Amino acid sequence: MSASVNIQAELNALREILAQLETSDRRKIDNAFEDAQEELNKPQLDKNEVGKALYRALDYAKKAEGFAYMLAKLQPHITNITTWLGDNWQLDFGQSFFL
Repeated sequence: MSASVNIQAELNALREILAQLETSDRRKIDNAFEDAQEELNKPQLDKNEVGKALYRALDYAKKAEGFAYMLAKLQPHITNITTWLGDNWQLDFGQSFFL
């Protein structure tokens, strides 16, 4: 099922949405996305490393003012990303950000 998810497109969409946040952690969020991108560019990528980087980005983002208003926009992308990452990540993202 993960083969049907364009992880690059989902990553770009997530980054674009989070770029709209006003936050003092902008650099940390950007660094986390760069780490995820770097991992995606490896020939033998580690999905867990991508997941950890995205988790960091979202952890910083959720502290920003206005994050709650973006959940509806973020939800489909996070759903697709967790599908790509696999079952180990489904609950982590779900519990951390949507319950």
